[in-house]
Amino acid sequence: MKGIKMEFYEKQLGSVSVDGKLLRRGFTTGTAAAAAAKGAYLLLSTGEVPDIVDVKLPSGLILKIITDFCSYDSNTNTAFCSVKKYAGDDIDVTNQLEIVAKVSYSNEAKIKLTAGEGIGIITRNGLQLDINEPAINPKPRELIFSQFENESENLGLNIEISVPNGKEVAKKTFNPRLGIVGGVSILGTTGIVEPMSEDAFKRSLLEELKQKKSEALCFTFGNMGEKNLIARGVAEDKICICSNFIGYMLREASSLGVKKVLLSGHLGKMVKLSGGIFNTHSHIADAKNEIISANLALLGAPKALIEKVMQCLTAEESISAIREYGYNEVFDILAQKAAEKSHAHTYNEILVETMMFDLKGNLICESSGANTLLEELIR
Repeated sequence: MKGIKMEFYEKQLGSVSVDGKLLRRGFTTGTAAAAAAKGAYLLLSTGEVPDIVDVKLPSGLILKIITDFCSYDSNTNTAFCSVKKYAGDDIDVTNQLEIVAKVSYSNEAKIKLTAGEGIGIITRNGLQLDINEPAINPKPRELIFSQFENESENLGLNIEISVPNGKEVAKKTFNPRLGIVGGVSILGTTGIVEPMSEDAFKRSLLEELKQKKSEALCFTFGNMGEKNLIARGVAEDKICICSNFIGYMLREASSLGVKKVLLSGHLGKMVKLSGGIFNTHSHIADAKNEIISANLALLGAPKALIEKVMQCLTAEESISAIREYGYNEVFDILAQKAAEKSHAHTYNEILVETMMFDLKGNLICESSGANTLLEELIR
């Protein structure tokens, strides 16, 4: 059956060429959860076991997902459906992980989503969710809810997502380091898993840079930074996604004749640049707390604040502590240093300015010439 499933999904999702090899695409845990929830609802509402469930992804693509098992409890009028996450050829510890949805009717005219066994719980600040919230990220939540858009407006459902083996699998992820305890996270922005090697990923980023090259550009790490720039009036054809490879992209931009770059992104990534780290993947270097703390120390910040920052699991978590102690000045210093070190990284060939945001898209700080460069980019 495994081979049949792989062929079934490959026909829908296709493959991508990576270093001369065709690698299969897959789908995220968020897509699996949405499929399981819809499957359980179909069983509950029709009494028929769905072998395949249609899931509408944010792109509009309808993806057909094979259900693993479905069951109905007549005593509680509750339906269950299980879907196995399929990562294609991507290296992913959650591949073939079982995602289960438990669905029942509710007297309230709304859909309520909760988490059961094997879903992690947020215990620290600095993530996209509040403390004590289950680790079902915002985009997967939207994806789950969107599967019921064509149903009655008065539809009341209780949906519980669980991952039977989630607690064990989570030990092989970064969840424990991020303060997510007791299970895995339900993730995914587009719903699709794109398998890529680092070199292939860099080449795809470079292709975009070549297409968009001009005297002045914006660089950002991903979708969040891009949205922040677009909201400020920057056209999409002026924005290049760099992922973690800022150093690589700055050097390539220099060789292509780019003269000015506005770097925009979340504090946690941007802080690394102020310490001279130009591959921002956590596996390469994760000294953001040390960089923030060193700059606080230079400002004469009290030991208690520095200790607090050093204990933070994310840069986002440090923001409130720094503001509480009245050391907001450190953010501007970090932004300026990130700009200067990025400028030096290009052998002073590209003028670089920086803007740093929190997870909600609020501007925290910017380098001295960032606003001027922004105005130039939106003209």
